[in-house]
Amino acid sequence: MLVILSDLHFSEAQSTQLGHLRFNRNLPPAAYQAYFSELNQYALANHVKKIDLVLAGDTLEISRSGIWLEGEHRPYINNQDIQPGSNVEDVILRILEAIEQEDKVAETLTAIRNREQVFDMAVDLHLILGNHDRLANATPATRQKVREMFGIKTEPGRIANYLIIPDESGAPFCLVRHGHEYDPSNFPMNIRKMDAIPSHLPADVYDRAVLGDITTSEFGAALSQLFRQGYGDQAILASKKRMALYQRLMEFDDVRPTTAWLSYLFSTPGVKRKKTWQLMRPAFTRVINTLAGHDQFRTTLKQSAAISPILRVMLIGILRLGIFKKGVPYWVMKRLMKIVSRNIKVKSQVKWARRETLLTEQERTVKCVVSGHTHFAEVSLISAKHQEERYYINTGTWRNVIPATGKFKYFGRLKALTKVILFYPSERQEQSNGQDWSFHYMSGVSFGDHRHMLR
Repeated sequence: MLVILSDLHFSEAQSTQLGHLRFNRNLPPAAYQAYFSELNQYALANHVKKIDLVLAGDTLEISRSGIWLEGEHRPYINNQDIQPGSNVEDVILRILEAIEQEDKVAETLTAIRNREQVFDMAVDLHLILGNHDRLANATPATRQKVREMFGIKTEPGRIANYLIIPDESGAPFCLVRHGHEYDPSNFPMNIRKMDAIPSHLPADVYDRAVLGDITTSEFGAALSQLFRQGYGDQAILASKKRMALYQRLMEFDDVRPTTAWLSYLFSTPGVKRKKTWQLMRPAFTRVINTLAGHDQFRTTLKQSAAISPILRVMLIGILRLGIFKKGVPYWVMKRLMKIVSRNIKVKSQVKWARRETLLTEQERTVKCVVSGHTHFAEVSLISAKHQEERYYINTGTWRNVIPATGKFKYFGRLKALTKVILFYPSERQEQSNGQDWSFHYMSGVSFGDHRHMLR
């Protein structure tokens, strides 16, 4: 039995604490404990002898930590440029330690490490990395720390970036990616331009910084920190408008699509757009000017697959001129929001997943491609040639999701929890209608706090 989870985003909360308020957005450990118990019962009922549990990327939130902002280094740095014993390695290790010490995360990690106490069968844990935990592969020390956190026996070399799960005969059965490979803003190679996507993508490609790292760090983490520095904790706590904006900044990662985040900030209830800009302009100005003088930013921008060469040159030139040193005009932000909302549409990743070479006619043993990254749960039929059904499955997330309407005018608030369980061909039931494999897909979305069962 193959169980796949992704986008858990275990994160530290110490850098976002505001006065006495602690913004711990990690899921309660009881959710994972209950799921493990459910999986055990499921496996027993189906006479499963072993479970492969895959954590499919963005399990750890390394890029968005405010700890980066305490020094000169940023997460948009290539892995190969991080040396063992360096200051950058120390920052990554500090972030990992802070994540591990969060109460909710600590208890959840304990449950994962002690999984043999819950399950009546063997459970092999597999870990792959996504764009938010890419830096876990930076050095031997960071890899060892991550493996210790999850109770994975020490292994030589890199943490995997993808997995090809074999069936009992050793033939490829399922391809598991994080899914950022299909997103040029978060992957340095634009594989959308490929007619066929090779199953193996070079390790050095996965190690490169991307435009999404900059967005996550400078807008996801830095804006809230600069906002606090500009007004002070007590002034924010004493003002309903400032407090509302700070809470909005804390929810950066939950907005989907991520390109709607700026519109989300400027639609804060009780705060008019011009007032929002008045309060946020100093922080935005500092971010822009910080990027203008940051060598890592220019390097990452130059190698980004998400921006055309002409636009890249224009952006770097504008920043070098320093025309925004005294402040970013409000009309620029308004224009930016209109352009983004008009041109960005949320699309399924199945279009790109069906180009995987493992799904070609010559590789007919592969039954499905599974990925996450988008936080949108999905099951799509890829093909049914020769009466062999093949599927693309998106694992969604175990986090809150803030969905946007078409033009990013309105926003909702949902709680998401997606369960993906696949049965190998060797685990086929006698009455299977000719199917040689199967999967169970349970995507739970809830709204509000109403309980249907008394406790």
